[in-house]
Amino acid sequence: MLRAQLRRISLPLASRQLSRTSPSKRTIWSFHRGYGLAPVPVFRPALWALAATATIYIGCAAYDVRRDVQDAKRRGAFKEGRVGSYEDLEEAKYRSHGRHHRTGASSASRWNPPGQIGEMLAGYNDAEKFILGVVALNLALVGACKFAPGPLARYLGHIPVLKPNFTLLTSCFGHSGWLHVGLNSLVLYQFGTHVASYPAFQGNGSHFAAFYLSTGILSALGDHFATMLPTRLYRIRRLGFFQGTGGIIMAMLGIFVAMEPDMMISSIIPPGTYPMQNYIAVLATIDLIGLFVGIPLLSWAHANHLAGLGIGIAYIYYDGKEHMWQPSRKLAFNCMKRLHMV
Repeated sequence: MLRAQLRRISLPLASRQLSRTSPSKRTIWSFHRGYGLAPVPVFRPALWALAATATIYIGCAAYDVRRDVQDAKRRGAFKEGRVGSYEDLEEAKYRSHGRHHRTGASSASRWNPPGQIGEMLAGYNDAEKFILGVVALNLALVGACKFAPGPLARYLGHIPVLKPNFTLLTSCFGHSGWLHVGLNSLVLYQFGTHVASYPAFQGNGSHFAAFYLSTGILSALGDHFATMLPTRLYRIRRLGFFQGTGGIIMAMLGIFVAMEPDMMISSIIPPGTYPMQNYIAVLATIDLIGLFVGIPLLSWAHANHLAGLGIGIAYIYYDGKEHMWQPSRKLAFNCMKRLHMV
């Protein structure tokens, strides 16, 4: 039923979008009549995705730097009350981490909401709290779409031929129903909490949030570009409405296989127990076949999955913490210092 509602939402939107174009472009909307397919925009979505990813990383890094500065000042690490340089802040942060390790306390979990919710989350680090928050948001949005499918659902999916580029981000919070969101949430919690504790993130909620949101955008962009492939399935998908966290989950699996390739994993799809690297190879093969050939009765977002998997593996092999997160923190610190915010 939801799929039919989304079709009624997306097709009139696309029709109105294309009706404002030239007559030659308007006729290619009638793909079922053999006239062709609507063109997929390339430059603007790519530019928006890069700008949004940079903004997310800088914004999350600025928030993280601000908290580190507040913690350092609270401990009296800077006698004059002002931070001299980013290197001074890093030195104070590592001194604090060493003290926490000696006393057995955890410095990764610093943010707690007030009241009973804060007490329930006291045992989780910041990255795990972010995962729980995303799971709660996804469930809430599916429930909200049941009551107001028209006004809300149109912004929780991405249609490649339409102009709104922000749906590359919002689509990773949308799901087609309770089964979809339930399976994704279960897998996200199961793998995400392990990935959050790896050295790449160390339980840092700001870093993990930046990676999560950026991966959602870039994996959706991969599915967007895949609709230009000559395969019949993906050419028609440019008119479709895709959503979900599949690309992000595959990025988590990519980090897993890069860190622990020989770890054994039990799976329902495909059923059995496999070494992690073999399991990922099976999933990647299924997605490659689905992307270029097509698999009957399997409507996965294959390009989304492959893009997410590649992002996760690349983030570990090219040390995203050192080459993306730390430079983002340093840039955020320098900008905040010039604005007298630290």
